[in-house]
Amino acid sequence: MIKKNFVPLLILSLIAGLVYLTPFLRFTFYDQMKEALQLTDLQIGTIGAVYGTFNVASYIPSGFLAEKFNTKKLLIVSTLGMCLATIWYATYPGFVCIVIIHALYGIFSVGTFWSPYIKAVRLLGSENEQGRIYGMSEGLRGLGQAIVSFGCLGVLSLFATYAAGFRTVIIINAAAFLLLMLAVIIILPDFDKVAAAGSGEAKKEKPQLPKEFKIPVIFKNPSIWICIFVIMCGYALWNTVNGYIGTYCTRILGLDDSLSSVLSIVRSNIIVVVAGITGGFIVDKFKTKGMAMMMAFLTTGICTLAVFLSEPLIMVCLGVTIVLSYLVNVIKSTYWSILGDAGVPAIATGMATGIISLIGLTPDIFVSPAVSLMITYGENQGSAELGFHLMFIWMGVWAVLGILASIILKRRKLKNL
Repeated sequence: MIKKNFVPLLILSLIAGLVYLTPFLRFTFYDQMKEALQLTDLQIGTIGAVYGTFNVASYIPSGFLAEKFNTKKLLIVSTLGMCLATIWYATYPGFVCIVIIHALYGIFSVGTFWSPYIKAVRLLGSENEQGRIYGMSEGLRGLGQAIVSFGCLGVLSLFATYAAGFRTVIIINAAAFLLLMLAVIIILPDFDKVAAAGSGEAKKEKPQLPKEFKIPVIFKNPSIWICIFVIMCGYALWNTVNGYIGTYCTRILGLDDSLSSVLSIVRSNIIVVVAGITGGFIVDKFKTKGMAMMMAFLTTGICTLAVFLSEPLIMVCLGVTIVLSYLVNVIKSTYWSILGDAGVPAIATGMATGIISLIGLTPDIFVSPAVSLMITYGENQGSAELGFHLMFIWMGVWAVLGILASIILKRRKLKNL
């Protein structure tokens, strides 16, 4: 079934990659953006804060929209909205307008896209293929981001000024959104008809959302909370590794900046693709997603301990950090595949993902401040190692919590068999 639906999966994954790449151009091209748009560091920080705020605020509305409106039409709205906002961005309209543009990015990359995207991907595979379908989507998403990022980097090098080069980068992103919108219109199926057929509803009868997945009852639904806990644990671990293993290698293992950058590119691009594709197949080999997640969290915990123990052996420790990056990316790539095992029916995917994302993805808010405090504490005590060792304890706690959440998930699936 995945093979038959590969092209729709590719289109969805490329959109998912681009809707998050474009608002984060400041990460890849920070200095170029700063000079081209004549912005201060504080203004760039403000842009990021506005985008993040609208992201978080859009998760629940995204669930509502996914249940109330046609999924394919929402995907068209998302790509069109991102395209128009990006064209406006390319005119260099001034700081206030750029802030508004990033607010629109938050709306169109989450509000009209996130839950419809998760719902559409789920419907492209059977319940026995959910690990593979989400894993492949994450892998293709990372591959698309890598190709566009390196392409934009090449384009920038062709121009004498950052102003001209960065504008061209923005225009390339706008053109990509336009092409993807046309692909959605021409190629993608009507996912709501697929969902209706899968639920056995009559073709002309709109499938009804189960009452236990409606607001406000959904907040009491154990299926939702099981997903929240598993996803929050996985996302906290991914955030920590993705954000701080690079600087750990530089500060503690003594890597030079160039080698550290190379390893960061490997972690941020290559490992995402490999983990998504291979991890999905591995997860689907287990009888339950709960067992798969339990093993993933267990091996992540063991690997975290291995990083700490192998610290004196620099090359060994570096190798272990690569494995650790792979493991947390496997978890992140596949944790949406647990919806079926947790008891969330396909028809409720949109609303469920809105609620789950609102709470389960909060590590975006608290991981960075928490780990930064640990590192700062260690430095204030005269030991940089102390701060990072506290970070490893933090990761170990999340791994244990993930194991416990996965055991609950496994028991719920076996109970419903």
